[in-house]
Amino acid sequence: MHEFFIVQNVIKTVEDLMVNHPKKKVVKAVLLIGRFSGVEPELLQTALDFFKQGSVLKDAEIVIEIEDLRMRCQKCQQEFSKEKWDLTCPFCGSFETEVLSGEEMLLKSLELVDED
Repeated sequence: MHEFFIVQNVIKTVEDLMVNHPKKKVVKAVLLIGRFSGVEPELLQTALDFFKQGSVLKDAEIVIEIEDLRMRCQKCQQEFSKEKWDLTCPFCGSFETEVLSGEEMLLKSLELVDED
């Protein structure tokens, strides 16, 4: 259940950002979750629903986007996606691959409006 701690950190990050925008409110927040980040989107949503009440995100729509595992082969330089954890290149079979994305979790964007 590390998702609860993640959500608390997301809220703290948004609160810190909102210090520079005192007459605005958050109407939308987009979180990007890598498929292999170790974060369970359903648990994250549950934690968000619980903790956002009484926070700067209380009235915000929260969108969770899932990022596939994107990799690049060091040998043939092809880029590709994977749906399961498999480091082999589908083009040349090399294990010399690097992860480009799909392991991250980040606050991608915030949409703010003037507070009435």
